[in-house]
Amino acid sequence: MRQLLFRLGEASDGRHYAFITDQPDIDDMFDSGYKTAYKHRDTSTGRELLARWQHTFSVKSKEFDMMPEEDALPDLLQKAFDSMMNRLVNGIDVFFCDYNLAIEADLPICNNVMDRFRSTDFVLFSCEELIGNDPTTQPYMVSYAAPRYPNSSNSGSQHRIYSKTDPFAFSLAINAIVTQRERDNLNGGHIRSEIDAYISDNIVNEQEAELAINQFVDVLSKYLHSKAAIDAK
Repeated sequence: MRQLLFRLGEASDGRHYAFITDQPDIDDMFDSGYKTAYKHRDTSTGRELLARWQHTFSVKSKEFDMMPEEDALPDLLQKAFDSMMNRLVNGIDVFFCDYNLAIEADLPICNNVMDRFRSTDFVLFSCEELIGNDPTTQPYMVSYAAPRYPNSSNSGSQHRIYSKTDPFAFSLAINAIVTQRERDNLNGGHIRSEIDAYISDNIVNEQEAELAINQFVDVLSKYLHSKAAIDAK
């Protein structure tokens, strides 16, 4: 049995980072990646100490069974995931998402959110069973950039990073995003006065986040139950 874990943290510069996974203990890698990437950016800790979150919380879902390997991702589950993200992404600058969340197969349930939420940068990571743990063949990260607002004069770029599940890789991803955002701001690529109103909305609270991830789990569980009933006939 698995559980979804959603974690949200406010960085020392006021940016909001979110993280969602069904793998145990990965949130420690997320925290370590932030603390390392922000070591020299957190003026409250000086240059020698690791950074600290200004504020953070975590919530877990009820337990569930993973969706078994299938040929395609069910529309029902994709819509449930999209609905969950609609409720979690408000005000989030950088979102770390488990690439095959709640699915045993390597099906990219997170891919379409990158086009829908252009004011957020995304880091997608996966598990060793799918991408391997051989350092000679597995890159720390593969990074893409897309125009943040292709129909405007804004010159900013949206990061789309596929990352190794590793604290150093997470730190590299965060550093790349923060550095690019700093450059974009110098060139008129700031994001909070643009077309995506959600980026200026209030961030989700603990109760709302827990409800959102549990509703996704409910849809998954009902789908698996109905599929099992059909297969048993």
